[in-house]
Amino acid sequence: MKTNFFEQIAGLTINGTLQINIQPQESGTLTVSILLANANPKITTGKNIPPMLLKGSPQELDEAFFNQVGEPMKRTVKLFANLEAYQKELDKAQQAGKKDNSKDKSAKKTTNSNLFTQTAEEPDNDTDDDLDEPTNETEQLAEKQRLYDEAMQRVTQLNTDMKYKEAIAQLPDAKEYPDKADEIKTKREQLQKRQELYASLQTEV
Repeated sequence: MKTNFFEQIAGLTINGTLQINIQPQESGTLTVSILLANANPKITTGKNIPPMLLKGSPQELDEAFFNQVGEPMKRTVKLFANLEAYQKELDKAQQAGKKDNSKDKSAKKTTNSNLFTQTAEEPDNDTDDDLDEPTNETEQLAEKQRLYDEAMQRVTQLNTDMKYKEAIAQLPDAKEYPDKADEIKTKREQLQKRQELYASLQTEV
């Protein structure tokens, strides 16, 4: 049997990965979860973009599916475009900062070698030792941020799969990330609301 489902999907001009989960119910209705995820995890991590939930008979979904998801999908694509442009500019700024720091260090080493004798090299060694601690601290912060991003990606995937209880369990501890406490709290509240909504849909069935 020929359908035009994928032709209509292509007509949405999606910029990302469209994730669709369909869960049949005993009553014959279907619960459908739709989430548009950007290919770049930096764009969506921590942005709290929820999936769309639709419920109805196969016939109802056939008639209303694209009318219901079309406009929200277009708005999500525009959001990704704005976030992606911002991320690119942020990356450029970070790269420029690294280059400037590298030039400053090279200039400092050149000046020291021209102005001081061999006996004056000892302060350089002390300076290098002093830099070890900030470097280690930076690495620790980067590792902590990486673990946070990975946890939030798992939460997003579980949210897409409508596994809200598991998603809540995967949320990072706000005490370990005080600067992310508000974001974690908001995400927890959203997941709890979706869990309650999903549970009520199951009860109705």
